[in-house]
This record gives sequence, structure tokens and C-alpha cells, in this order.
Amino acid sequence: MMNLVKNEWVKIFAKKSSWIYFILLAVFLIILTVATAYIDQEKTVSNWRPGVEQEIADLKQQQEDPKLEAGEKEDLAQQAAEKQFYLDQNVNPSLKSNWQYANSDGVSLFSTVALFCVIIASTSVASEFSDGTIKQLLIRPHRRWKILLSKYISVVAYSLLLLFFLAAANVIAGTFLYGTGDFGAKIAETPMTFGGGEPVISAVGNMYIEKILLFIPNLIMVVTISFMLSTLFKSQSMAVGFGIFVLFMNSALNIGVQLLIGLKQEWAKLLLFPHLELMQFSAAEEILPGVTLMFSLAVLLVYYILFMAITFFFFQRKDVSI
Repeated sequence: MMNLVKNEWVKIFAKKSSWIYFILLAVFLIILTVATAYIDQEKTVSNWRPGVEQEIADLKQQQEDPKLEAGEKEDLAQQAAEKQFYLDQNVNPSLKSNWQYANSDGVSLFSTVALFCVIIASTSVASEFSDGTIKQLLIRPHRRWKILLSKYISVVAYSLLLLFFLAAANVIAGTFLYGTGDFGAKIAETPMTFGGGEPVISAVGNMYIEKILLFIPNLIMVVTISFMLSTLFKSQSMAVGFGIFVLFMNSALNIGVQLLIGLKQEWAKLLLFPHLELMQFSAAEEILPGVTLMFSLAVLLVYYILFMAITFFFFQRKDVSI
């Protein structure tokens, strides 16, 4: 089995595209870092509390203006409450560091990793049919399921390598931009869930690592779906097209699920799409009413078993005549 995995691993890196994805991630990160350096030229203020206290006082003074409408006063009050929250929790809102950059801007490129992994997974089996090399694999003294499993393991391993490469590169880029920061510095992370919520206080380094760990199940799930499509379609372009469609339509379909739940359609919680954005749990206990991290992981596990069963079932019975 290990020899099969090594063989598939060599196949992946024999393709120029597998190396190009690493280069593209580095290029995208450099562009993002340069743009951030150009737009955000503020530095961390160590003695930040007096400045925030003055901002709160100015906001309260502005609220006393009789010419302001009720909506404008409410907006000013909300801004003052947000700044007071920073004071109460002793969180520096001007914090700039390598960990802060990785946690905020760097994670935005995780979706790019998912895109590249979808392409790799979608072509893993379909390309063997398109190129006519599938027969050469199946005439070897190995069972079909072992051949397919070795391909799947190598694709997942490559996907994780690509993710960890970007995760480390984010911190390095942030170091060039802001210098080395405190791993344990406190930040206020605002929930990105449908219902919003109060900001969560956490160490910036811990928050970044937590986001990486939460992204891994989503990445593996997307890779698994793409790999399944690769076994179902002989056409390489069709497999890639469906894989990318699933990836990019997830957000739109997720909004539809949220609307269904808002209409008291509780069965919508069992659909796959709301559970493909686990990074939301880094700042929220529930991403939807009643949908906790353990609930999402349980749903993903059920779908994972289903997709893997479909993948191996159809590959075992697939006609290899081309």
C-alpha cells in the first residue's frame, strides 16, 4: 500500500501544475502583503488607552448635537460602545503584528488553497481515463480499492501540504510587514455568523491556529467531493467543472439554507452547505440556531462516509474500456 501511495505522490509532483500552485500562492500573498502595506500604514500604539478614551469622549459629545437624527445618534452610540468594549477587555485595537496579519488577511487566501485542491482532486482519477492510463494501473496485482485509496491519500496529503505552506507563509509575510509580534496578544474577533454576536476575546496566535484546524475538515470534505466526481466522470474537464461549481456555489447555497432555517424549516440544518464554513466557530458557539461545532462535525462525518462509499462503489464497478 505504501508503494502505491509513494507512486501517486510522485505522479502529483511530476505535474508542473502541482509546483505552480505553490508559486501562485506565494505570488498572491506577496500582492496581498504589498497592498496591505500601501493601504494600512498605521503602526501599533503601545500606550493606546488614552487615545481610545478620548475617542469615546468625542463620540459622546457628537451625540449631544441636536441636529443629528436618531439613526445617526444610535450609530455613534454603537461606535462608543465598541471602543468601550476594548477598554473593558484591555484589547489594543491598533495591534499590528505578524500573527494579527496572518489571522485577518492571511486566512482570506485559504479559499485559494481549496480551489487548487479541487482541481488536483478532480483530475486525479478522471485524467487516468482521459489519458488512457487507467488500464495500466488496473492490470497490476493490486485490488481496485487499494489503487483508489492510494490516490485519495496522496491527494489529501498534497492538500494539507499546500495549506500548511500558506499558513507558514502568512506568518512570514506578516513578519516582513509588521515585525514579530506577541503570540499571546489579545484580540477581539467578531463572529461572522448569520445572526452576528458579541466579539470573542482570544490570543491572536491561538485564534490563527484554531482557524487552520477548523479549515482542515472543510478542505478534506471539498477534496472528497471533488475526488468522488473524478471517479464518476471519465471527462476530466467535466469533473473539474463540477468540482469548482460546488466550491463557489457553497456560499450562495448557504444563504438559501439560512433563509430556510429562518422560515422554521429545521431539516435544512442537515444539508451539507452550512457546515462547510467551520472557521466561523473560531468566534461563535453556534453558526446557526442549534448548530454547534460538534453538530457540524457529525453532519460532515455522515456526508463523508456517504461520499466515500459512493466513490469506492462506482470505481469498483466502473467500465474501464476506452
